[in-house]
Amino acid sequence: MNFHVKRADRYDGRFPSFRKPSEIGFFSLDSERKFHNDNHQMKYICLPRSLRNVYMDLNAGYEDAIRKDFGKKEKIDILLTWILFHQDEVKHMFHVPNSNKPQIDFVCFRGLLTTIGTTIYENKEDWLICATKFRSVIYLCAFDTEDHIHRRETATPRDKLMSAWGYKFEQYLVTDAPNSKPNLSIPVNEKEEYCIVLKGRLNNHTLLYSAEVDGKDPFYSNSDRDPSSTQCYLELKTSRMMTTDRQHFNFCRYKLLKWWLQSFLVGIPKVICGFRDDDGIVRNLEVFPVSEMPKAPESQWSPSSILNFTSHFMDYVKSSVIKDDPNVVYKFYWKPGNPIICEELNSSEYQVLPEWYISNLKI
Repeated sequence: MNFHVKRADRYDGRFPSFRKPSEIGFFSLDSERKFHNDNHQMKYICLPRSLRNVYMDLNAGYEDAIRKDFGKKEKIDILLTWILFHQDEVKHMFHVPNSNKPQIDFVCFRGLLTTIGTTIYENKEDWLICATKFRSVIYLCAFDTEDHIHRRETATPRDKLMSAWGYKFEQYLVTDAPNSKPNLSIPVNEKEEYCIVLKGRLNNHTLLYSAEVDGKDPFYSNSDRDPSSTQCYLELKTSRMMTTDRQHFNFCRYKLLKWWLQSFLVGIPKVICGFRDDDGIVRNLEVFPVSEMPKAPESQWSPSSILNFTSHFMDYVKSSVIKDDPNVVYKFYWKPGNPIICEELNSSEYQVLPEWYISNLKI
């Protein structure tokens, strides 16, 4: 049965029940994308004294930067590795009375949830998501579509340069320790990441998901607060300087939408944006409180519509993913203007769970 995507306003109305996400773990990825069960890649945000009239050249060191291979299929293996390391904690954190199984409906990455949530406002990019049910838990994994692969393979040198600007911007603003200065002398390494693991709930859907975070606010004090709070993290973004009303409209309509959802899903309170010119020079910084993003009159998107649609899609996935078998894959494909199509596969190409996870999971 296909799932028809209605107009965004059809999902508006009452804001759904959404439990504030809590941090239940973390991990690091090194310069070779290898998993480390620690926080050695965690960074701290270091802002300049003045946010105006800065000069940050995002092209600097471009030739020496270590690129992330976006064509390599990592699937959700990194998150699965974390789960295997922390099976007892997961069982405890998702425990429900009178049951020996943890109550987890979905396991995925934050980026996949963002893709789902923005579907009702998306008019260009398609998506492909695969699902597998194993021991009552549905694992969701995003795959590249043919359009995504084509865009990557036909990217121009200018496209590749611009895609590297965000990583360079982060280097200007992060440090390894509080009260230290950013180190601009080393090459940018796009492969390194610090990720947190979260427990969340949207209506009746319990989620275990992971998200990369850019850095901690060194001035945030966690004393007498919830140790699982994610309010200490900040998000870093870049965007082109705006000189026309149309540019401002597009910024609020498209960029703020994704920034809001990405941050809201993790509980991040602020986004720091570096506004750059066409030559890749950041001239000004601006802090955007996440709670204020939907209030911009140009935004024209509804947080309740986004999350209500996400919840409806999860209902659809639950009703479609019937077989509890790690070798059975359900493929969900959507193209703007069309319904979401579900197809059951017995295909290794879209296999979500590797054998090493299936054989070592004890919960």
